[in-house]
Amino acid sequence: MENVDIKEGYNFRLTGNKTLAVQSGVDGVYYCPFCYSQTAEAETRCKVCNKNFPQLIYYHSDDDTWIASGNEE
Repeated sequence: MENVDIKEGYNFRLTGNKTLAVQSGVDGVYYCPFCYSQTAEAETRCKVCNKNFPQLIYYHSDDDTWIASGNEE
């Protein structure tokens, strides 16, 4: 599990068995949820930061953070 920062103007979207970042109001363009570099939906890891895409990103209200899980190798 790893903390993830959500960038203003973006949301997280579950696509297949991974969660990617998407820009609000823009369909079909996906971004790495860690470094926000553009990626293809079919990729399993980011080619820029080299992190595996998480299976799920969820909001942890106790400390106002987003947590990525399922991206361990």
